[in-house]
Parts: sequence; structure tokens; C-alpha cells
Amino acid sequence: MELGQMMNGNPPGNYMTPEWVDALVIALLDEIERVYWNTHQEQWERYQEPNIKGLHFRAYYWGDDEVEAAKPNLKFDFSEQDIRWYKHPGRSMSFSVEFTDREWIEWFQGGLRVIRAADSNDVY
Repeated sequence: MELGQMMNGNPPGNYMTPEWVDALVIALLDEIERVYWNTHQEQWERYQEPNIKGLHFRAYYWGDDEVEAAKPNLKFDFSEQDIRWYKHPGRSMSFSVEFTDREWIEWFQGGLRVIRAADSNDVY
């Protein structure tokens, strides 16, 4: 965990993400970017709310409001799991609920379904 995260930033989740889960999160963000382009015909900046039903995304909060800082950066309605990071996705990421490898794969697949459901050009 980053010292800055402990002192000033998002409160960390209960568990630090293994590198392969970091990769799953980054893949979901890449998929949001693809779907956002298909829907809006413009680049999604990872500080913007993508406005996808069932997905709660929040860029890193830089302010001093502790209530706002306590909110997760990535959460899906179908899961109790939430993901937090320090300043940028992939940096000191943590999660709230301990998952087995299989549960992570199911979470990732569920996230893809939520994101792809918003794709106006979805061919899956």
C-alpha cells in the first residue's frame, strides 16, 4: 500500500489485489473505453463517469471529504465486491471481499456482460 494512500487518499480495501486481478480490472477499463467509443464516438477519459447501467465508476478522489474518499473506484451492481486504487488504476489496488480464483473469473465475466450490454454496436 502506498504511504500517500494511507495518509491522504482512498481508504484501502481489506485485501490487496494480486497482479492477475489488476490485469482483469485493466481489461474491464479497456472494454469500457471500447464501448464508450461505440456509443459516443469519442474517447473515454478514465476520469469521466462512463454512465453504464449496473456499473459504478469513480476516478480517484483528490479532495478532503472523507465520505467521498471512502467510495470505491469500481463496483458492479451484481456483486458486493468493490475495487479501489491510489491515484491511477493499477496502482496499489485493493478489494473488499475475499474471492477464490473462480469467483474472480465469474466477477470479471459478469463485468464484461454489464459493460457489453451498453454497447450499441454489440455483436457478441
